[in-house]
Amino acid sequence: MADAIPSLPNEQQQALLDGPALAPPKGVVSNFDNPDNNNGLAYGVIALCITVATLCLMIRAYSRLVLFKQLKVEDYLIGLGYGTYMTWAVFSLLLSETPGYFVHQWNIRLRDTIPTVMYIHYAGVAYSITLPLLKIAIVTEWTRMLAPRGSRTAFLYVCYAVIFVQACAMVAFVFALCFVCVPYAKIWDITLPGHCIKKLNIDIAAAAVHLTSDLVILILPQRTIWTLQMSLKKRLGVSIFFSLGIVACISAGFRLGVTITYATEPDTLYYFGPVIFWAFAEMTCGFVIACIPSTPKILKESGVLPKMKRAMRSIVGLKNSTLRSTSKPMPSTGTHPSSNYRKIDEYGVPLKNLTTSESTEKLRDDSSNKFDQGIVRTTRVTVKQEYIRDGGSNMMDHDALWRDQNKV
Repeated sequence: MADAIPSLPNEQQQALLDGPALAPPKGVVSNFDNPDNNNGLAYGVIALCITVATLCLMIRAYSRLVLFKQLKVEDYLIGLGYGTYMTWAVFSLLLSETPGYFVHQWNIRLRDTIPTVMYIHYAGVAYSITLPLLKIAIVTEWTRMLAPRGSRTAFLYVCYAVIFVQACAMVAFVFALCFVCVPYAKIWDITLPGHCIKKLNIDIAAAAVHLTSDLVILILPQRTIWTLQMSLKKRLGVSIFFSLGIVACISAGFRLGVTITYATEPDTLYYFGPVIFWAFAEMTCGFVIACIPSTPKILKESGVLPKMKRAMRSIVGLKNSTLRSTSKPMPSTGTHPSSNYRKIDEYGVPLKNLTTSESTEKLRDDSSNKFDQGIVRTTRVTVKQEYIRDGGSNMMDHDALWRDQNKV
């Protein structure tokens, strides 16, 4: 029907444009004035994603500008990506006004779909620019972090391949979206004569490409990480750190699923909401992955990281002390005439009676080795000072002799 609208007389065009964008189900009456929507959910998702992305960008900016005092290529790419990300956010908010999120298409006039399709088009262009910029920035930084300078490893070549594919995908999908119809304005204005290809096929292809690239980026650094010369605990921590991309993969997978639904359902405008939400989540994950490596540097320089470590040690120590004191009875604190030491209970570690000697050292028995805090051992030291006589029967002090010999 939409293809025939430009050839219809003006009166018939206006009648169709004032009617519903989709025929309502049997027994359902169109509600053009105040249709039900779920804009509240949309506002919450948009606000959360923008807050997370902006906070991540501020962390990276502080790290680069204040701590390192140096910007690299990936920093400019992330900044440009944030600009297109906010462009996406603006058009996503405009969609809450026309037509609204989760509004059935039979509750929308056909003429009102013209601005809606325009907003969706420009949002799609912004999405097609934002994700490749973020992925190129992430992989570029990884080549500096995980590939030795001057090396020619498989990891490095795969990184270059990912960068190339993402750059090509950005150009190809933006070009395809902008030339899906001729003339250009016919993308959203169904009253103009011209011809179009099916745009939804481009949306599905873009979602599939981004899901595949997310999986490659998730797996890419793992082999290099597990060959690093560091402890198993540190390698595991770095591996988990670089595995945050799994969240992006989950978002991309759901986005592909809802995009297929969006492309195949007749009630198209009702299903564009989930596509927007999951695309938002996918791009926000990109900012988290791109910016989170700057966080440890900031925490260390600001003193927050040492404070956190001390607090954790205090909490663990207090917990261990509480468990030990509650799990074993308190020993007697009375003294006996034959005792050289009084039994105490400091952090649950009792002292044992020791016999008198010139030098005594007693380690804890094996039963107390399970405790990680407390008194490890006690040492008693006896110091003696000896004197000798010289030939004239005079007393000689070794310390005095040493001092005399070393006078300047």
